[in-house]
Amino acid sequence: MRTQHPFLERLQRGPILCDGGMGTQIYARGISFERCFDQLNLTDPELIKAIHLDYVAAGAEIIETNTFGANRYRLQEHGLEHKVHDINRAGAKLAREVRDMSEQPIFLAGNIGPLGVRLTPLGTVKQQEARDAFREQAEALLESGVDLLILETISDLGEMREALQAIRPITDVPIAALMTFGEDNTVTSGEDPHTVARVMSELGADLVGVNCALGPAGTLSVIERMQDEQHAFHLAAQPNAGLPRRVGNRFIYISSPDYFAEYTRHFLQAGVQLVGGCCGTTPQHIAAMSKVLREFAPELQQRPKPVKEQAKIELVYDKRVQQQPPRGTKAPSTRLAQLLAAGRFAVSAEMRPPRSIKFTRFLQNAEYLRDAGVDVINIPDNAMARVRMSNVAAARLIQQFVGTETIIHFTPRDRNLMAMQSDLIGAHATGIRNVLAVTGDPPTHGDFPGATGIWDVDSIGLITILNNLNRAIDGTGRKLASAASFFIGCAATPSATDLDLEIERLQRKVEAGANFIMTQPVYDPETLLHFFDLYKQRYGALQIPILVGLQPLHSYQQAEKFHNEVPGIVIPDTVRKRLKEAGERGIEAGLEIIKELLSAIYPHIHGVYIMPLDRYDLVRELLPYIRSLTEPTSDSQHS
Repeated sequence: MRTQHPFLERLQRGPILCDGGMGTQIYARGISFERCFDQLNLTDPELIKAIHLDYVAAGAEIIETNTFGANRYRLQEHGLEHKVHDINRAGAKLAREVRDMSEQPIFLAGNIGPLGVRLTPLGTVKQQEARDAFREQAEALLESGVDLLILETISDLGEMREALQAIRPITDVPIAALMTFGEDNTVTSGEDPHTVARVMSELGADLVGVNCALGPAGTLSVIERMQDEQHAFHLAAQPNAGLPRRVGNRFIYISSPDYFAEYTRHFLQAGVQLVGGCCGTTPQHIAAMSKVLREFAPELQQRPKPVKEQAKIELVYDKRVQQQPPRGTKAPSTRLAQLLAAGRFAVSAEMRPPRSIKFTRFLQNAEYLRDAGVDVINIPDNAMARVRMSNVAAARLIQQFVGTETIIHFTPRDRNLMAMQSDLIGAHATGIRNVLAVTGDPPTHGDFPGATGIWDVDSIGLITILNNLNRAIDGTGRKLASAASFFIGCAATPSATDLDLEIERLQRKVEAGANFIMTQPVYDPETLLHFFDLYKQRYGALQIPILVGLQPLHSYQQAEKFHNEVPGIVIPDTVRKRLKEAGERGIEAGLEIIKELLSAIYPHIHGVYIMPLDRYDLVRELLPYIRSLTEPTSDSQHS
């Protein structure tokens, strides 16, 4: 590691704090995602300076230029490919002006993101063309006097290789190389954390690390796998504020500043030397992290002098019957529909499709669940925007080779109106009838952060499309040759922060044609019963069955991650405390919590939806208890 550069000398003295999500703050100030955020360096410089100043006031010692997408390919989307030089120089100039205004010892980091295009052989951009684009942007930033470069949010090691090979030969300024990992601790090109760190270091990166896609817990997991006894890399971590939740046309991040502060301690204990935040992180998050760094290294972290007061934006953190036959006069179209119509308590378990073309183990797990006694298997639709086998294909494999009925989750995220109807008709033709309509996780935080979501409709519109297909009508109102027989599910979040909105949307889903409800995971009976009591007060008793989500927890750390990072999941303090006290008995405690919950709610519901996260043994542990509770009363009406 070179030591002659001021930034590297500062880094040797102790950890340093970077800023948070520039894009998050631009969007919070009313700028549409359709706009080119980088162009604001030229058209609205005061806005960008105000955001920089907020992060400096929060304690950031590094501020990144607003140039994440200022390369020729991303700018071409806005007809600005000829402005690479101007936009990058303007971004560096604004950051430098903020440093001068603040009178703080701030380091200026030139921010370089992914090109937003695919390289050969998957795409059309050649390796040399990619290098030229990275070099063009880096040269513009370097001409403006940045103190370091941060290459970030690149998810393919091949692209990071081209970036470093383009930039390292032209400069001696420090380079931090941060890649985006999936929940399985690999990048999209398949490499593990240690391999990624080693390759980036060998190519000249002074710091290696992780940013975007994952929240603090997932980021820490990757960081801990980056180095070993033979390789001690200088590490950087900039997590997202958990996973985003779509609310209307906005994405809300749920991890609080206090949660970020807690994980800052974990990062420092793991040897991270550069900490900051990515999507969803705000000046409040950075201020909380700054406090931890002051405690960790008080001689390095002095409180910044007040800077010019800026207009503050209020930030809201998203914390979070009666049995009736399914709607319609037709005979039940699926075994699930028949079970519910007959008053039987239905048990579903979730299986994630394989991440490759191999499916032997996948089918073995399905057989395990079948033999354990589940009634139906749920299959998500590229959940968390992670690429997996098509869930329609996976469902067909299970139904054909295992003989267990499936429910496919179906999202309009990846399909336009034409593709949605085409895929649904194809699923129906192969015997797949149970469909859970969900809006879907944003692709920008999955395996392909450069991908765009479509969302011609939301989940309510998708339910309408499914209901129309059941009436032999397509999306244009034209008559089809025959009617479909989908059994349509909708989602509900009893722990939603805005209960009024959630209840109103549930009613709209029911009106659109939903036949049954599946809830997000629930951990206390009061939350569930209160939600459906409110619904009953406003709209009357539900006329469709309810399957409650159950997600057995196996440790305190898992509970903290879900509570603070995953939208729609709220785990009460009492539950997290029990898991913390359970220590190594976390799995047993988690199962006890689920059983106690079931005892309180089973008379009010019609089934459960178990989400074991590939721990299928937990399903086998729970099923005997579920059957002992429900089978004696399965032929009677639920209260």
